[in-house]
Amino acid sequence: MKLPNPEFQASIVKYPGGFTLLEVLVATAITGIAIGVCMAIFTQGHSEAFRGAEVKTACNIAVRLLDRWKSLKRYPASESGEVESNPGWSYILKESGPVSSAVTLPDGETRMIESDELTEITLRIVPPDRKRDFSLTFWVPSKEVEER
Repeated sequence: MKLPNPEFQASIVKYPGGFTLLEVLVATAITGIAIGVCMAIFTQGHSEAFRGAEVKTACNIAVRLLDRWKSLKRYPASESGEVESNPGWSYILKESGPVSSAVTLPDGETRMIESDELTEITLRIVPPDRKRDFSLTFWVPSKEVEER
């Protein structure tokens, strides 16, 4: 039996022609982890964009409702309904009562001050999925709020 040329054996050891199975598995695992991280980032970005679109729609609805009530110079004490221009969206308007505020005096004493001239009203905008709603609290002159 003839032994292979020693120079040939040395060239095989010095210059391997491919990757081992372990190297391929490690590279595949690293690539999989990197793809998983990228997918999570893209998913989070997509959900934030969707949430931003919901916020924009809710703001537009609130502005339209407030403009309508302001033009009538009458704010209902309570009202709810569907938003005609946005199917599935609804709103709930509820009077909270006279405006009250906590004031801290220079000596450290805190007092509650109420104003019968202003009424606090809360407007809730509810999206179609009903997962989260958007609330807006505002003050209007009490004389512009309808009696219950």
